[in-house]
Amino acid sequence: MSFSALKRFARVCGVFAWSAVAVAQEPADPPAGHGTEPPAAGAPAGGDGERRPIDALEAKKQQFRDRGKRARPPAPSPNNPHGARRQGPRTVPASDLPPGTIEVRVTSKDEMIENQPVTLVVSKQSIERGNVDTTLTATTDERGVATFSGQPTESDHIYDVQVGVGEARYSTGQFQFRQQDAGVRALVPVYKSQNSLDGLLLLTRTLIALVPQDNMFVVDVLLRVENYGEVSWLPQNVKFPLPEGFKALNVREPNADGHFEADGDTGVKLTGTMSPGQHDLMFRFHLPTDGKPDISFHFPTSLNTGMVRVILESSPSMKLELPGFPAPEESRNQDGQRRLVAGRDFLSEKVRAPDDVEVKISGIPTPAAGRTVAVALAAALAIGGLAQAFNRKRSATPVRSDLSKEDRERASELILEELIALEQAFQQGSIGRKTHEQAKRQLLEAFARLRAEPEELEAGEPRTAEV
Repeated sequence: MSFSALKRFARVCGVFAWSAVAVAQEPADPPAGHGTEPPAAGAPAGGDGERRPIDALEAKKQQFRDRGKRARPPAPSPNNPHGARRQGPRTVPASDLPPGTIEVRVTSKDEMIENQPVTLVVSKQSIERGNVDTTLTATTDERGVATFSGQPTESDHIYDVQVGVGEARYSTGQFQFRQQDAGVRALVPVYKSQNSLDGLLLLTRTLIALVPQDNMFVVDVLLRVENYGEVSWLPQNVKFPLPEGFKALNVREPNADGHFEADGDTGVKLTGTMSPGQHDLMFRFHLPTDGKPDISFHFPTSLNTGMVRVILESSPSMKLELPGFPAPEESRNQDGQRRLVAGRDFLSEKVRAPDDVEVKISGIPTPAAGRTVAVALAAALAIGGLAQAFNRKRSATPVRSDLSKEDRERASELILEELIALEQAFQQGSIGRKTHEQAKRQLLEAFARLRAEPEELEAGEPRTAEV
């Protein structure tokens, strides 16, 4: 799946600092020459402040010994919403394993790790013949270990380890052999699972980014699911209806343990396994504007919503409004384009999030009325030219144009003004490249026909305009 605009979205997410880990830090030591260190044992009091190097070294060692005796704060707990993230399935190089060996270690506090089925998906990448997938299976022993030997270590082979426990699935994601002379060890923790939210500490945060393009908005939605419990959640019938008229739905990483999938023609639904830890799920769709200067739509919040943030990459004329939210803040992205950001932290406010969020966008640039008139005039002249050319074939008497010179001059001035306005709108980012190119081509064709000689108009072959 191609997400060429994901870099832009990553920059957008730079303002989306959600789960900062609160880790207490020790105070830094004062730089050399600042503060006062206690004199080393046996050193004479007073004096000119000079100290032997051995005394300074002993004093520094004593300072480190005293620091080691201090009571250190406990490590952040995964069950704390501001604590560290839970480490999920992962792979590490293993020099103690033979080359081409993948050792899977299943760990759990509650589930049985013996006789668990393990699946290894092997994908051989090929541009000429296409990708070929092969599935291998094994069963864990009493230690929770399963081994796949003799696997190719070349870079055109990609692997994915999957462990199914009941209805839940835990996978490492795709990986390759990093070292040709070593194996790979896959560490896969598994948990109990349930469909309901009873007894689970779950939090979600939502980011909606809107980028205007030609007569539509590209909408990227990022849902972060944070599971602070010890049980995996298997969502059932968790649906997200999308705005009416949405198109081109594209789900990122549809094969991940937890992911979105299309829910008919109405929206998306959450499915898969939400194991303890953090899961970032993303999808994209297009929202047509139909040439209207204002649009409004509702977007549903998810379960236990802690934060919602909406980001609009906007032109100077656009305005963003979210009823019930603070006024949006204006900033600039890395390209210098105007950006409007609005959001609420319901977790900090200690209030329940609404069932949905209304997004209102106004001041959307639309094609100018003069341009429409000019293009319509050009079309009328083109049709007239074709009709006259057809009549010339049927009659030896040429048909002259009835359009006066004054009308022709006024229409030409109108088109020139529209060309100037079009270039200014493109430079300001109010319109996209495709709209700019199409409108410019139509205006130039209209200008060429207006400036053509009557004889050329009758023949339907105007000269090329140079502006």
